[in-house]
Amino acid sequence: MSLRSGFISAAIIASLACSVPHATAHAAPGQLSRLSLLPLHDGLNTFESPLGPFSVFQAWRDNGNAWGYHMYVLTTVIDKRTSVIGIEGSTETPDHSFEDHLRDSPHTGEDALTTVQFAHGELDGKPATLLFEAIRNPKDGPVTSRGPTIIYIYSLVASDGVPGWTPLYFHFVKKIAVPGTFCSSDIALKVATGLPLSADAGPPSSPDGCFP
Repeated sequence: MSLRSGFISAAIIASLACSVPHATAHAAPGQLSRLSLLPLHDGLNTFESPLGPFSVFQAWRDNGNAWGYHMYVLTTVIDKRTSVIGIEGSTETPDHSFEDHLRDSPHTGEDALTTVQFAHGELDGKPATLLFEAIRNPKDGPVTSRGPTIIYIYSLVASDGVPGWTPLYFHFVKKIAVPGTFCSSDIALKVATGLPLSADAGPPSSPDGCFP
């Protein structure tokens, strides 16, 4: 990691303060720390969490061109039944407030538009299982163009039993804008969190993923 990337990463990690779900008014805002990647491969991936074991099923959807993608279905076992783990929508997705799967958009692998990663870490000083979704927007330019990246951060929590919600779900915590512009959401997420690149990410061509 370059010195500039290190400064950006440290600044972003320091800024990851968020409101803990259902926190009381006097509770201090949370922060993320001690992040460690949960590596994924195609097929079933099973991990421990503060709420018990959970699994991520990763599969590749090939369509014969650069627009293939991975699909992720998250599950756990509740009362001896395999139960889907939902994903709470962010404030920007009012029409999709609760999802039952995820997908990335790696494009060619060197110019990814959407990157999904899971990690263990601490949220407000407590152990947490986290989901990061980095979305890069090249705006009106081609996919390979530089663009800003927004990272959406989620934490695995237990539902309070509201109908329509899964027993466990990833609660939307916060979004952050990564300083600068990037040609790969994989690189932007690495710069922001310090987590290593996913196994399917293309090799970095430069600190911002852009070709000279």
